[in-house]
Amino acid sequence: MNTAQLGRNVLWAALAVAAIAAAPTGAQQTTERFIPIGESPGVSNEYSYIGKIVAVDRDARAITVEHAGGVKTIRLTGQTKIWLDRSKRRRHNTVGTYEDCEVGRDVEVKHMRDDDGTADWIKIEAR
Repeated sequence: MNTAQLGRNVLWAALAVAAIAAAPTGAQQTTERFIPIGESPGVSNEYSYIGKIVAVDRDARAITVEHAGGVKTIRLTGQTKIWLDRSKRRRHNTVGTYEDCEVGRDVEVKHMRDDDGTADWIKIEAR
């Protein structure tokens, strides 16, 4: 194991310990930006869906995602967290913006608990 791999393993271990020590909801929100698309424990494919952006409506601030369960349009608000997943490049994820929502990009979307038409957070695969 090289130094970079060891450093990543230590980071993931520290995040896991922090998640266990904190309240479940708070820990998930705090660490979510660091977790790659499809790897969120207890969230991915249960409370979120993964697919490809097939349309972006800039006026409505909404994206349409085609995923295994079909096609879904979801609104993004000022409170929606947007992250760029750079894990395939072996880089840390970073904060994204609505402008990063582009047709053809892979995305994971988690909707609000009480409103499945509004995104709580999205992760967009970085280009």
